[in-house]
Amino acid sequence: MTDVLHSVSQNQIIKTYAGGIATQLLTVGIARFAYTPLLTVMQDQGVLSIQASGVLGALIYVGYIIGAVILSVLRNGSIRVLLFRAGLILAVVSTFAMALTDNVYLWGLSRLAGGFAGAAGMLLAAEFILIWLRQHKLRPDLGPHYVGLGLGIFLSGLVALLLNTDMPWANQWMVFAILSAILFPFAWSLTPRPDGEARRATSQGSGEYAPATKTWFWLFGAGYFAAGWGYAVGATFSVDIHAERIGSNNAAVLIWIILGLATAIGALLGSLAARKWGLQTVLLICIAGQTVSLVGYAFPAGVIVPFGSAILFGGCFMAVVSLSLMLTGLKMPQNPGAGMARMTLLYGGGQILGPASTGWMVAATGSYLAPLTLTVGLMIAGTLLIWCANKIEG
Repeated sequence: MTDVLHSVSQNQIIKTYAGGIATQLLTVGIARFAYTPLLTVMQDQGVLSIQASGVLGALIYVGYIIGAVILSVLRNGSIRVLLFRAGLILAVVSTFAMALTDNVYLWGLSRLAGGFAGAAGMLLAAEFILIWLRQHKLRPDLGPHYVGLGLGIFLSGLVALLLNTDMPWANQWMVFAILSAILFPFAWSLTPRPDGEARRATSQGSGEYAPATKTWFWLFGAGYFAAGWGYAVGATFSVDIHAERIGSNNAAVLIWIILGLATAIGALLGSLAARKWGLQTVLLICIAGQTVSLVGYAFPAGVIVPFGSAILFGGCFMAVVSLSLMLTGLKMPQNPGAGMARMTLLYGGGQILGPASTGWMVAATGSYLAPLTLTVGLMIAGTLLIWCANKIEG
């Protein structure tokens, strides 16, 4: 993984990735993903309607987009560090807020704040780690960082499964809130915070990838929009979809746990595969795999297909995110964080429209079949767009 260990110790590398993992666990695994297994619990206990669940899911992504918009135009490195710290604080506060109120409007504000916290974990931590790696002449690799997201999904599902399903929803949220407070100091202290000198030293490209052009950005971004739609629908409603198909909420939560493990493994395998076969080739394979997994969500048969679909979805979607953001950062070295944030705005458009439209379509039809069919169609188009972008301008 490194070629100049004389300039930085293995212990420093481990601490850097540990900070990224803790950040992912806190800002995405809990602040964002705790909502997924608890969504069904809140519905079953009569405090959340199907329509409201879709709106709250969409508000998470609205908050994420607000964070991404700010990061896409903000160039001051010191303020970016302050926003990262604010995101960590919001991750903890927003999770406690879900436990301490039953007002749907306050829940909306909480999910909005949780989405903003997610931008800190997904974008700023990735930016800081990428700059740190390049500053120390190490191979750019965000795979280990994104392992934390998969572990976060695993953690959210495991806690929900271990808790009694009859336990009041507020108490279950409080368990997650306490876990977020435990993770906070590790994310705060271990994630690197690059200074101006580090940013200047890494502003030149490596020459491995052609600089991003407008044509590449918009073609790739349109495909990434479709991937965001597919990710949001598959992740937000995974437990509810499988509970409906299998008829067991515990089995559906178990599928969510397996999805989380697959996500963690997928982040690493995607990174390793990209070294051998090339980043762009592996990215295409993974987005195609994510598409196939959603077909399994739409047409599950028995138990094997739902479990297999969850494994494939988890293994592929995180590799898509990790490799896409790393490719964008490498093609836009002058300000990799801003480049990743702009790409995320397009991804986030799908993340907002996907859950909102799915919630309303399920309410109207009583089934997930129609929204999943739409999602699969968009994913097929997105795969073709990403292939075109990389074919035209590698």
